Amino acid sequence: MAHIGRDAVADTLRNRIVSGLHVGRLHGGERLPNTRALAAEFGVNQRVVMAALRTLADEGFITLRPRSGAYVLPPHPAVGSSLPDLGAWLVNMLVQARARGLPPREVSEYVRRSLETRRVRAACIECNRDQLHLLCSELANDHGFVTESTELDDLRASEPPLALRRADLLVTTLFHAAEVEATAKRLGKPWIAVALRPDTMTDVARGLTEGPVYFIATDPRFEPKLRRMLTPLGPVTNLHVLLIERDDLDAIPRDAPTFVMSSANEYLAERYGARGTPGRPMHSPRSFSDATARELLEFLVRANMAALSAGAAVGGR
Repeated sequence: MAHIGRDAVADTLRNRIVSGLHVGRLHGGERLPNTRALAAEFGVNQRVVMAALRTLADEGFITLRPRSGAYVLPPHPAVGSSLPDLGAWLVNMLVQARARGLPPREVSEYVRRSLETRRVRAACIECNRDQLHLLCSELANDHGFVTESTELDDLRASEPPLALRRADLLVTTLFHAAEVEATAKRLGKPWIAVALRPDTMTDVARGLTEGPVYFIATDPRFEPKLRRMLTPLGPVTNLHVLLIERDDLDAIPRDAPTFVMSSANEYLAERYGARGTPGRPMHSPRSFSDATARELLEFLVRANMAALSAGAAVGGR
């Protein structure tokens, strides 16, 4: 066998790395065989292999890690700094879309059509204005539903309200699931009972064990409902519900945990402006649990995809 030197080993490994990266059989960060295995493959001693690996390291093809081995470097450095979590998630989504045959540059239009091809109507049903506002605002702002409020008592009317009759979906909370389910069956419509984020409820329960916790709301019917909701989580003796235009909001201690119902946001912004909400605001930009959000999005996407398919069928005639 002809004598093989460092350069020949380096040339072979270099070509193997370049070809492997090009056809996708090798990836940046992948470990090469150890020096003993390479020495056996090329019929040389390990010193020759190490000299070849140092050459490749100097050329930027690999990196040598003491007591660990040689690792393939990516063919080009990462552009800029690492992505934030949201950016990394977006790249992963785009790569997955590409694997399904959807060009990354078309993803935004595909998502838009999957959410906005048709106006999907939701009727929000609750027993008080504060929870009605919360349901309707999150459905509209986060998901794009066209929303209308319906008081729970209106379900008992002989003629269902117009909002229910023209809704694609009825939405309530678990407390009123039985009444809404009966109405949904009578109208032949789907319905969803919203669950709240467990971390928000955990924060409220923890706060109640430590001292006063305040809620700022607009409807006196919200207080007994809230106490009913929170009683399973622990004692509610520290719960204080203050209503705008009825109670003195400035009486809230500066460091007291304070939750503001979305129905009160506009009033507080006008009254307090840059000073901010009384107390120590506990912000929760979204109230729906992840499971509820998934249900809502599945319904929304299903309705829009059906509209897209119907449009394609009509266009193909």
